[in-house]
Amino acid sequence: MALLPTGSDKLLEIRTIDLDLVIKSKKIQTAVTACADEQSSSVAITSIGLERVKVGIQDIDLGFENGNRYSANTINVAPLFFEQTDYELVISSRNGKAIRFWNENYLIRERIGPIIEGNDTLITGIINFGNSVGYTDLEITADGKKIMVLRIEVYPSKITYKEDYQSMIEDVSEMVYAAAIDFMQKTYQEFSIGDKQNNVPAIFFQIISRIFDKYVNAAKRITSVPHHKLVTEHTVVPEYKAKRTDRKSEKWLLAHQSNIMLDRSGNLMVDRVLAARKQITYDTNENRFVKFILKETIRKLEDFIIRYKKSVKNPEETVLLEADRMIQKVRNVLNTSFLREVSEYSAAQSMSLVFGMAPGYRELYKYYLMMQRGLSVHGDFFRISVKDTAQLYEYWCFIKLFTLLKNQYQLVSPDIIKIDNSGITITLVKGKRSKACFINPKTGEQITLIYNPGETKTQTVNQKPDNVLELEKKGTEVSYKYVFDAKYRIEKEPENAFYPDPNNNPGPKVDDINTMHRYRDSIVYENKVSKFTFEKTMFGAYILFPYDDEELYKQHHFYKSIESVNIGGLPFLPGATSLVQKLLDELISDSKESAFERTTLPRGIEEKLAVVNWEKRDVLIGTFRSRQQFNICFDKNFYYIPVKQVTDDRLPIHYIALYQTKNKFGNDAGIRYYGEVLRTTKVRRKNIKEVPLTHANGDELYYRFSVREWETLNHTIQPKEHGFPCDYTNMFLLQHSEYVPELLIESEEKYRFYTELKRSVNYAEINKDAVNIGFEYDDVQFVFNDGNILAVKDGAIVEKILIADFARRPADTYRRLQVAVKS
Repeated sequence: MALLPTGSDKLLEIRTIDLDLVIKSKKIQTAVTACADEQSSSVAITSIGLERVKVGIQDIDLGFENGNRYSANTINVAPLFFEQTDYELVISSRNGKAIRFWNENYLIRERIGPIIEGNDTLITGIINFGNSVGYTDLEITADGKKIMVLRIEVYPSKITYKEDYQSMIEDVSEMVYAAAIDFMQKTYQEFSIGDKQNNVPAIFFQIISRIFDKYVNAAKRITSVPHHKLVTEHTVVPEYKAKRTDRKSEKWLLAHQSNIMLDRSGNLMVDRVLAARKQITYDTNENRFVKFILKETIRKLEDFIIRYKKSVKNPEETVLLEADRMIQKVRNVLNTSFLREVSEYSAAQSMSLVFGMAPGYRELYKYYLMMQRGLSVHGDFFRISVKDTAQLYEYWCFIKLFTLLKNQYQLVSPDIIKIDNSGITITLVKGKRSKACFINPKTGEQITLIYNPGETKTQTVNQKPDNVLELEKKGTEVSYKYVFDAKYRIEKEPENAFYPDPNNNPGPKVDDINTMHRYRDSIVYENKVSKFTFEKTMFGAYILFPYDDEELYKQHHFYKSIESVNIGGLPFLPGATSLVQKLLDELISDSKESAFERTTLPRGIEEKLAVVNWEKRDVLIGTFRSRQQFNICFDKNFYYIPVKQVTDDRLPIHYIALYQTKNKFGNDAGIRYYGEVLRTTKVRRKNIKEVPLTHANGDELYYRFSVREWETLNHTIQPKEHGFPCDYTNMFLLQHSEYVPELLIESEEKYRFYTELKRSVNYAEINKDAVNIGFEYDDVQFVFNDGNILAVKDGAIVEKILIADFARRPADTYRRLQVAVKS
């Protein structure tokens, strides 16, 4: 492709016998160069006397010899026009005729006007399509006569047009029919009739506008040659006026014999009779349905006008006039034909073959069905606007997040997305009603995705995040919330020295990242019970932005920042969803501890947080020989154990936990009760009078623990084995363990590891040997040895990480081990 010399800003030049048209842009060369090899576009010119077309950015210079004739020409070019780009349009008359410019969008239309007021031979202006993508028609008239229509195609600058953009429209339309549709925007897309029922006024208006003339012609053909049928009418008349009678007349006469008499000659004669008369009628079921179609069309057009006026600040006069014109034409067909006398249609009546075969009826029924149906994104028959790309991207991000979650988790909310159809188009309702709830089948925890939860009040400035993921975690009432904010913006070629990525690779804009900091830090919950009063509710915030090179982005500063401070950006497009999917999986699989560790904390907070002393094992896990022994100890608030089973380094004992073993208590097994020790005394077994002696050990020394009272744990700690020796734990494990073997975990790292393991596998075992505690499931073992965590599969070590590394980043290092054992 041959490019113009640096500094040239002429993009497209067109000459006809009536005018010269030039479109200029100063920022187009880079975009065209980047896209030319990937995508192809076209400009379509319908004009009188086309002479020359020149595309300055490419080596295209075409001459035409059309004289004064109309011609339609389509020229294939590289993409020339892009969103969010200024274009200068200059149109000059070559023969002194008054030039006028028109586009269906008034924001484009009002930008073009004469340079000198009163001189309509030279008009110009700057147009910008904003975030609108697709086709647009630029129409030019000379002395009131249309002499040119230039159709151009506007491309997105941040995504691929033929793939990502079309995929977004399809995804949005599949999830929420017509949510991608807009009305009278700067550009349009091409659609065909679909198979879904349509109730969107904007779509109805676009369809009927395209087919209206054919629709009216079909109706007029019906009124000129209507379907009819012969009917027999019966009327009581004097006998001499009756020209025809039938069997019904005979039956009537038998029922009204007073009309039969004898004449003077004794012959029978009739005074009055029921006469039969054949007559043509147009009041048929088919014509009643025709009347219904026409009246329904008027009703929908009137409804469109009302909604359009309410939903649009400055309604287009041409749209209102066109709707009124169609109403008057249809009403005229109704009021000036036989249809005025036809009865109303009843839906219970069946349809005949007339609508399948009769001229006029067949066509009208076809157009009626077209107006009832929606649009398909595949086709080129109807032209209709699509929501601007930024709005479309916001919708798509929510819908794609929903799809990613639905593919892996169980959807439990039947009502997912609320829509607002009070206007002429469909929009998603912003607020808590538009949310999807899922259940994680592995953990039973609830996952909630909320679209635009509305304005979140804070103590300073209220915030409005796009999408919020809310996660429930077992063992806490805290909801872990994360912002996924859709931003149709990208720093494609960062050159600013302040952009933090050292390689200056494409990524999210810095001010959008700052917004994520604001969301996380300013959205708080007022906890009136807590001494801290205000608590942050957002644990992370992420930009979703349009970019497709996920591998390159993995090295980006704003991707790595997610791991360090839980704020950053993620590329998200139809062909680039893996990094978002990965983060969703990690957030959902995180334990409550890992979720907490992802957030940033104030300096010095470690000194304020309660720390578990894993060396301190001051809770004795007490077992029983019989139910009788348990009942006595429980009723008398004490527990006893041989002195020889408690070494001096285990004292003092501050709490007793009552363990009802499986072999003695059956279904009642587990740890339900614990109590605080008030006094510890050393006594001989024979002096424990409450429990009868069962062995000849009356002189054996025992510790007797007097307990304040037995308290009930929030949940029963379930057993996993029949017998259990005397052992010790701490209060933290007693309050947080699910199974009895968990009480033996002796370090924070092992506790965290086991917490992550339980969330990721269906069944995990604690394997206690004489030296250490390890974990296993299926054919995989995890051994803590010599400062390392060893992952062992089929007897071979497949991965080794430092315990110190795990302590710093538990979730990440655990995921590394899981990848190793699965590969």
